[in-house]
Amino acid sequence: MRPTKLINHLDAEGLKKQMKASTNREQFQRWQVIFLTSKGLTSEVVADYVGTTKGTVHQWVFQYNHHGPDGVLLQGRGGRRFGLLTLDEERNLLEQIRSKAEQGSIITASAVKVRIEEKTGKAVSEDYIYDVLHRHGWRKVMPRPRHPNADNEKQEEFKKNSRSWWQPPQKTSTKKIPGQ
Repeated sequence: MRPTKLINHLDAEGLKKQMKASTNREQFQRWQVIFLTSKGLTSEVVADYVGTTKGTVHQWVFQYNHHGPDGVLLQGRGGRRFGLLTLDEERNLLEQIRSKAEQGSIITASAVKVRIEEKTGKAVSEDYIYDVLHRHGWRKVMPRPRHPNADNEKQEEFKKNSRSWWQPPQKTSTKKIPGQ
């Protein structure tokens, strides 16, 4: 196999300095791949030495060739890159909806979806709606402990005047009557 082509943005001493300046294992591995590739080793050998795959070696060399030394630096991964609303905006929207729920209205995901689409001006998936609800501690089914129109006096009267236990009806005689 032929060695992977590398554009020399840094000389060997510069690559060694970058390896020594690495603060974590992943960053050190990336610089090690670039250094070993600059020495003319094939991607298979470099992958064996560093403990990665051949594809990863090609990817890191590609980033180095096209973006220079900055391409080797680890990029920040994770976070809310695709959030349509900030967490505070989501919280405020759900607080408005919660007030309706406390008045006895049934809140559905499709109603929340309509409110979010109005606010963002974009179509959103139901999966996004359920993620928003889950993120703020809402559950899919949440029964009310008390109905808003319930009358406590009538409930207490029913408790006092109803039987405290149920007794099945008495069985009738199961003796056979002669002649029948």
